[in-house]
Amino acid sequence: MTTLPEIEKAILRLPPAECERLEEWLSTLSRTPRRVAEPAVAYTGAMSFPMTFEEYLEFEEQSRIRHEYIAGEIFAMTGVTKRHNRIAGNLYYACAGHLRGGPCDIYMSDVKVKIRVNRDTHAYYPDLMVVCGRDPQEDRYVADPKLIVEVLSTSTAGVDRHEKRVAYREIPTLEEYVIVAQESVEVTIYRRAEDWRPRVLGSLEASIELVSIGLALRLAEVYEGEEL
Repeated sequence: MTTLPEIEKAILRLPPAECERLEEWLSTLSRTPRRVAEPAVAYTGAMSFPMTFEEYLEFEEQSRIRHEYIAGEIFAMTGVTKRHNRIAGNLYYACAGHLRGGPCDIYMSDVKVKIRVNRDTHAYYPDLMVVCGRDPQEDRYVADPKLIVEVLSTSTAGVDRHEKRVAYREIPTLEEYVIVAQESVEVTIYRRAEDWRPRVLGSLEASIELVSIGLALRLAEVYEGEEL
């Protein structure tokens, strides 16, 4: 499918719910950046592209900064604010305490998730992941999380809300994807069991229910220590 008429025909065959998602995505795409970090072209003097996933893993082990991998290209990641770090930390400690002693592991932003999207491989560094069941053969990334959480930054909001939201749905084991704003009280939850329809919470008194791990906590706990 490479021509506009072919794309139009494919869109017309979509069910109404998918058409609504496409309309929402297109309406915001032009207003939010999809990629904010240095593209692979910045590294052409040191390596060749496209890069295989194994080459990316080897490169990442030697790199002083982290990169996300998108279908053979790499993108340097930007730093985070103290507020971003505190919110992610609040979520981590709440989830880690709840999961302690059980079969699931929780990881923060230094662990990659590998995703197969159509014929391409992607690798991202989510702010938080929960994985139940370890793969003894691989210690450099995970491929089967059941929960992923991203804390939005101004520079990455478009990627988290669009590119990653679509890509994460391709993970067969993923049950929930949660997006947490840092500049305002807003948490958006997407669940596979609800056909990935968004649920938006916007009050500190509201409770976020992480069905995938059986944990409920108030947004006041998520934003503890922040003045918003």
